[in-house]
Order: sequence, then structure tokens, then C-alpha cells
Amino acid sequence: MSATALQVQLRVVLSLVFRETRVRFGGTRLGYLWALIEPILHVAVLSAIYVVWGRIAPMGNLQMFFITGIMPFFLFSHTSSQLSRAISSNVSLLRLPPITHMDIIFAKALLQGLTWIIVFCMLLFIVMLGGKLMLPEVVEECGAAAFFTFLLGFGIGLNNAVLNVMFKAWDRVYSAVTRPLYLLSGVFYLVDSLPDKARHVLVWNPLVHAIEWFREGYFANFSSLTLDRGYLIKWSVASVVIGLCMERAFRRRLHTR
Repeated sequence: MSATALQVQLRVVLSLVFRETRVRFGGTRLGYLWALIEPILHVAVLSAIYVVWGRIAPMGNLQMFFITGIMPFFLFSHTSSQLSRAISSNVSLLRLPPITHMDIIFAKALLQGLTWIIVFCMLLFIVMLGGKLMLPEVVEECGAAAFFTFLLGFGIGLNNAVLNVMFKAWDRVYSAVTRPLYLLSGVFYLVDSLPDKARHVLVWNPLVHAIEWFREGYFANFSSLTLDRGYLIKWSVASVVIGLCMERAFRRRLHTR
């Protein structure tokens, strides 16, 4: 691709990002605030449950423990869900010659990644106001964990975007299958603390490793017995490669749907 063509595609993607921002956050009164309210509600509810049960955080404090579980999970789930409907819900845009499937997918992914970073920083600011802030011990580890979690969400979302066009019921099937992931990914507990039989089952879930990796980088005295970085990386890369191959293989059929 020439430099001129690359500039054109970049402009197309950026224009789609601005359009997606208006569509996604400008349609309700809460708008942008909902992206921040949602994780706050999760942290507040989980913290209240722990306080009522008389439990303490396995590391750090309750707020930071839950934030470091919820935010990696949301990074995956929101990225994959936003990309899943990227093609099926933007048929009219695809009639414009400069815009391709991948332009829309990249725009949605870029917006979701930027939104996650902003929301995470705002959450840390709110926790700081309450005197509970803890900064990450190894920023590079947290960044790597977030990157491969995002890449996993991108790959799964790309696969779903193609499958949603090919099979109308796929969105419902995927939603039903993945709904329990919130309970099975270690968002509000440590997988290391579970019995061996349960832990040996949960380690097949790549999100377990995403959250464990993020927490290991965040908290100084935490060393996960469950974490397998290579497993998450393999899942992330494989999902992206398969998604790109599927989009390329079915590109003509996607245009005719």
C-alpha cells in the first residue's frame, strides 16, 4: 500500500471513530458518563458484598482489587461485543466506496481502547480522592497484560463480526455461551485460592490469565501460581489470525449479505 493510500485509509478510520463516538455516547443523556458509571457500580456492589460478609481483599484494598479484575474483563468483553456487530449494523456505511469492513472494525476497536484507558485513569482518580489509591508496581507488566487482553477481544470480536453476518443466530449463541465468564474469570476472587480441581478447569479460560497477569503487575507482593502468559498470548494471536483469514475468505459474501 502506498503512502497516499495509507493516509486515505487513516483518515477514513479516524472519521469513523468520531462518528462512532457520536453514535455510541451521544444517543442518551448519560452519554459518556455510562462508560464510567458501569465499572463504578460493579466495584461498589462487590465491595458492599465483601463488607457485609466480613471479608477483606486478598491484596491491596477492596476497591483496587476489584478494579484490577473488572477493568481487564471489561476490556475484553466490551471490545469483543462492540466489534461483533461492526459489519451487520453498518451495512449502509459499506456502500460508500472508500469504507471497508476492516475500517469499521479498526475504528470501533480504537475507540474502545481509548475509552478503556480514559475510564481506567478516571477510576484511579476517584479512588485517589477516597484515599485508597495504589499505583501499579510494574507498569510494563500491566501494559502487556492489557495489550494482549485487548488483542484477544479484537480477535474474538472480528471472528464474531463475520459469523454474525453468515449466521443470524450467532450473536445469541455467543452471548449465552460467554455470559458465565464474569463468574469464571477470577474478577472478584483469586483463582489460586480455589481447590485444585476447580483451578485446573478454570485455567483453560484465557481471561483468567489476563486478570492474573494484570494483577501480578499491579500488586508488589502478588505472584500467581495460575498465570501462564504464553497461553493468553497464543489465544490472542490465534484469534486475530483466524479472524483476519475469515474476513478475507468471506469478503465477497459479506458484501452481498
